[in-house]
Amino acid sequence: MPKPATGRTPKGSAKREAILEAALAVFGEVGLHGASLREIASRVGVSHQSLMHYFPTKNELLMAVLRRRDERLRRHFDDEGGMSISELISLAKDNVKTPGVIELYNMASAEATNSEHPAHGYYAEFYESIIASTSRYLQRASDRGLLREGWTAETAARAILGMMDGLQLQWLYDRDDVRVAESLKLFLSTLVSVPLEELDKL
Repeated sequence: MPKPATGRTPKGSAKREAILEAALAVFGEVGLHGASLREIASRVGVSHQSLMHYFPTKNELLMAVLRRRDERLRRHFDDEGGMSISELISLAKDNVKTPGVIELYNMASAEATNSEHPAHGYYAEFYESIIASTSRYLQRASDRGLLREGWTAETAARAILGMMDGLQLQWLYDRDDVRVAESLKLFLSTLVSVPLEELDKL
């Protein structure tokens, strides 16, 4: 089995990025099980063998696509104060520019609930990390008594992520009327007793 290419040369990096872009499109259209490495290679204009030089299996390619999709969020997971709500809202605004990414995320995360799915461990860790990071951010508001009665930092973090994922799923069905970022901000305003922009100042 060939080892995955690192893409360290400019040509190799460009080819790897082209493969990831094509894979994102194919996975978004037909899902993990319907996608084939040959179809992805064809879209990039390379041979099947050349693609396998970078990604020997479909599962390895899927994981690379998922990691690429989540890079922006993961940069904030280890922030001392946690990932801010303003970053989540900003991401929600930007996501409408890349519907294929959202389609892939929804399909892969739903399929990955099966413990035998290749992305199961990845998503279990992803959700654990994003909840932990957002909870650290909200804990500062909780410590100051700014969360509404009945909410804890963790339950609020889980509700926010659930709301964001649910809104993005609805948006895929109705891209004209569903306003993910605006609806998310309205929901967030019911969780805290100060304007959202004040949270980053805590």
